Amino acid sequence: MRTNLKWRLLASLLFTSLLTTSGITYAQTALSSAADQASQFRLFSADYLVYRAGKNHGKANRYLKFNDDRYQMGYSSDISWLIFSDKRQETSEFLVENQQIQPLNYVMKRQGSGPSRHYELQLDPVKQQLLVGKSKELKADSWQDNWLDPLSYHQQLVLDLRAGKTEFFYDVLNRNGNSKTYHYKVVMEEPLALPYGTVHTLRIARMDDPEKQVYAWVAPELDYMLVRLWRGEDNVEQFDVQLHKLEFIAPE
Repeated sequence: MRTNLKWRLLASLLFTSLLTTSGITYAQTALSSAADQASQFRLFSADYLVYRAGKNHGKANRYLKFNDDRYQMGYSSDISWLIFSDKRQETSEFLVENQQIQPLNYVMKRQGSGPSRHYELQLDPVKQQLLVGKSKELKADSWQDNWLDPLSYHQQLVLDLRAGKTEFFYDVLNRNGNSKTYHYKVVMEEPLALPYGTVHTLRIARMDDPEKQVYAWVAPELDYMLVRLWRGEDNVEQFDVQLHKLEFIAPE
């Protein structure tokens, strides 16, 4: 039971990884044009292999689409280890305003060993309201314009890296609508051999949790695509996610 619980927790941390129509609309003066929105990012579909101790235990996918004048980012994974299994899907819908991500909706669904989970966040920047869960319960906390969700902050990192930043602080909402500040820093440049091939990367370390080690590698030549994610506790590997296939998709 302890092993199953530990692996459920580890799986929930992969890409801490958008959705249904939100019903949120901006006033016309607050919206960038659809063309401006669509040109912010390269759309993609990326496949990953999930390793632990050098053995493949599953696969994952990340994608970025643009529909209905907004971005949709998604993450899915299918992991198994001994009697443990975990399948999950996450989606996030967001806009880009003045080089800042504005999340609108976040949904996470998980099935496998142990209880199933379903989390939702809905953000209304006009009313400055955060609604949590299927019941869309109003969160009493005061509104913050810089809130990000567990997926959309990946693309904020892309924007900030393009701008030449090397240290990052993100206020990220968890699945219950509580905010935590994540602190990341570029610590080195290095070539990296992956199932995808060898690419030049920036290694980024998470700085705000001394008990856990989290490293992410992004490739500037691939528009700062996340190509590897490694997590450990007390310097013991918990998982290692590596890019396997990548396709950039032309806008429709």
